[in-house]
Amino acid sequence: MMGMLFSCENDLGTIQEVTATADMPDEIVNDMHTLYSDSGVVVYEMIATRMEKFGEPKNIRLFKDGFQVNFFKEKDSIVSTLTAEYAEIRERDNVIIARNNVIFTNFEKNQTLKTEELFWDQTKKRVMTEKHFEVIGEKTTVSGYGLDTDETFTDYNMHKVSVESQNSNNNNDSIQ
Repeated sequence: MMGMLFSCENDLGTIQEVTATADMPDEIVNDMHTLYSDSGVVVYEMIATRMEKFGEPKNIRLFKDGFQVNFFKEKDSIVSTLTAEYAEIRERDNVIIARNNVIFTNFEKNQTLKTEELFWDQTKKRVMTEKHFEVIGEKTTVSGYGLDTDETFTDYNMHKVSVESQNSNNNNDSIQ
């Protein structure tokens, strides 16, 4: 069995060919627009210019050109929007990872979260980041490292936080 680990140099061409095909997506969808519903009610929609789907063993969907997710409160009423320049859906873990210029806006609360990486656990219905983040509201901007919130961005825990209030004199009150 150990002898199989070593290969002749002329086998490398064959190995490279196999690797190349393994990196090809099983399915490519251009101009994707998908609605996701729960008990017949549309919960969110996903819009992307290009989606690449990889089956087993990877079992992921890649959005190399970014994506947008609109969350609905009721029919035709968007409560929040998530955009990112890159995203992947790990189907086995039921997790969506958004990276690069991630912006999550809650229109009801008039709040925007900006970060470079966001994990969206669809099983727990939680959104989190360990990276630096900013939450920009009407009157205050909160920044820190590490955040954990629900899907609608309503109740959240923030870590290593500093708050800047736009209409007060002391501009950097730290919250423990």
